[in-house]
Amino acid sequence: MSAPGKEGTTGFGERLEILGLRAVLLAYWGTASVLSRCGGKPRSNGGESVHPKR
Repeated sequence: MSAPGKEGTTGFGERLEILGLRAVLLAYWGTASVLSRCGGKPRSNGGESVHPKR
């Protein structure tokens, strides 16, 4: 919370907190993205084939 009379400004601590939250979210998002891409072999349910039928 900001001090009375400073409703329009954010303090250094609040800016640092917001920046830290953004960094944590970015790290989580990036990690989740990498793990989903490298999570193993692609799954196929056998319903579709990428090879043309003969």
